[in-house]
Amino acid sequence: MKNSIFKINTITAALFSALVMPCAFAEGDAAQLQSMEHITVLGEKTERSLKDTSSSVSIITEEDLKTMQSLTMSDAISDIPNVVVLSGAAPDIRGVSGNGGASGFNAFSGGAKARVSTLIDGVVEPFVAFVTADSGIWDVEQVEVFRGPQSTNNGRNSIGGAVYVKTKDPTFDWEGAARLGYRNQDSYVDSSVVISGPLVEDELAFRASFQRLDGDTIDNPVIFEANPPEHDLNAIETNRLKTKLLWKPNAIEDFSALLTYSTNDEKGNSGRKYYVGDDPYSYEPINPTYMDTESETISLKLDYEINDYLSVDFLAAVMDYQWAMDTYDETQAKEQFVKMDENNTTIDAKINFGNNNPTLNGFIGFAHFEREQDFYSKGAFPYNGDDISDSNAIYGDVSYNFANAWTVIAGGRVEKETQKRDFSMPNNDINNVKLDESNTISLPKLVLQYQISDETTLSLSGRRGYNSAGGALSWPTKQYYYYDAETVNTYEFTVRSSLSNDVNLSANMFFNNFDDYQALSSSRTIVNMDDAQTYGLELEMSAIITDDFQVNAGLGLLKTEIKDAGDDYAEATGNELNSAPEITANVSGKYWLTEAFNVGVSVNYVDEYFGDFANTEERKAGGYVLTRLNVNYETENWLIAAFINNALDEQELISNEPVGRSYPRGYSAIVEPRNIGASVTYSF
Repeated sequence: MKNSIFKINTITAALFSALVMPCAFAEGDAAQLQSMEHITVLGEKTERSLKDTSSSVSIITEEDLKTMQSLTMSDAISDIPNVVVLSGAAPDIRGVSGNGGASGFNAFSGGAKARVSTLIDGVVEPFVAFVTADSGIWDVEQVEVFRGPQSTNNGRNSIGGAVYVKTKDPTFDWEGAARLGYRNQDSYVDSSVVISGPLVEDELAFRASFQRLDGDTIDNPVIFEANPPEHDLNAIETNRLKTKLLWKPNAIEDFSALLTYSTNDEKGNSGRKYYVGDDPYSYEPINPTYMDTESETISLKLDYEINDYLSVDFLAAVMDYQWAMDTYDETQAKEQFVKMDENNTTIDAKINFGNNNPTLNGFIGFAHFEREQDFYSKGAFPYNGDDISDSNAIYGDVSYNFANAWTVIAGGRVEKETQKRDFSMPNNDINNVKLDESNTISLPKLVLQYQISDETTLSLSGRRGYNSAGGALSWPTKQYYYYDAETVNTYEFTVRSSLSNDVNLSANMFFNNFDDYQALSSSRTIVNMDDAQTYGLELEMSAIITDDFQVNAGLGLLKTEIKDAGDDYAEATGNELNSAPEITANVSGKYWLTEAFNVGVSVNYVDEYFGDFANTEERKAGGYVLTRLNVNYETENWLIAAFINNALDEQELISNEPVGRSYPRGYSAIVEPRNIGASVTYSF
């Protein structure tokens, strides 16, 4: 953090060099770039090319995920411009907290309302107080990270953005792979396999994948002899199983059914990693915990092309999600056990029209989501409660092309949400306080596109985002209170260009105007700030410089201001939002020494940012540069990969809490220390 100006200049120079480097492009054999016209974006309820997508979205491909260099999904998205990944939290996008105000204990007393949703194959993942169970990436086809509200597509919990994960589907040709990998810092061992092929030729196919991660984390907890822990406080183990069955009956032309079953189990030292603030690199956690996350999901996806003009998509899913946290302390009386059980159902039905009509096409859909949730805590702070929530929505999108080069896309979503939540904390005489919310919201979207040429498209768009109201318990006063819904109007100008199949350029300029922004105040209560604004730019570039050299670069610029924090948090007026670095940037290069052997380097910069809305100097973090190196040897069937993360072993903070009454030593979250790993993958 001391050399912030030098780091900014260094990264800016590197980006400038990458963007203006003489483009003596050639049709490379080793270095190949997929044109954005052929990159399909799936996370907006329809399939569009990246070139025709107006939303600000970054695509992480299978090529970027096939080694162990990114151990978690948080690792995989951490280099994306205008994205900050904190410890054990949903990603913060454009200065907007992904967790939202209802994080930590507030998530239980009032119900979690994250601002950034995660969807896997169209099914939304639950959010609880801590983000866990994201370790292990295997058999993933593509990850899409949307910046800005996606409420018209996903409804609640997407006002800040969304992460859409697409896993691989069954194939009618036999294929498979196995990977064995190791990472030194946490002693992680990765064992992964996948097999796919036909059961009935050209009609029925399957896919089955399994991944196991087993490791010991870097934590160095204090062990109290008088109260030995029940669990290994360093160990972590993840098991993931996914099976898919694809049916394309010969008797029903243009019909397919995809049945998916997945189970995930992560146990051990996961979630937030906060270390004592006076010496965070001693790795002494302030609250040693043992997490246990289990989920089981069954989904059915139906696709039927009725004729050349009409088609139908249908998705139904049921999920059983269980999360538990067991804390460790000096005595059993100070320990706490928290458990949450959730059962949810997703239904999404959509009719597409004008499938082969470039002039007029679109879709209209119906979405239903419901969840039942029970939770309790016993030990130092006993509480319990239950929750019943549901939402029903009609959404749609119509695209009209005129004058050959112009396209108007009009869409929106009308959604009714209800939530009933009971909360009790008997030791504090809080019994059956109720949250009973019901609201109907309209979320319009309008896009105007102009195709300058076959290579370049410009877009001007406006859309509305929304996050529902809620309630929570004030820990200092032990009083239950309520807060209002928050909304945002977003306006963006987008440029997408694919030049000579050797350069992809994406740029998004944006302005967000928030009303009743939900913020965690200095008194640890959620308040609605009347007016907050953010604006900035995301710029991304991929280029083939020579036959053997590929460069990728990204730049995020961000300015935020709390225009009016309201009477309940007046001291925050005029301040920046938290977790809002003005500059984020990345540069990476990949060079092929031979067709099989390549080396790569990537550099990621995150500017300084505040850790609270009061903009307390002691809570500043960020201001770091991280470097990654990798070497790959790849043949038709084998991939041997080695990597170094945080190659310069930078010691920097991603969050910082100063000394206080609750934490006399303060606490910090840190960038991961240098780690080295390797993996061997065999595929056929």
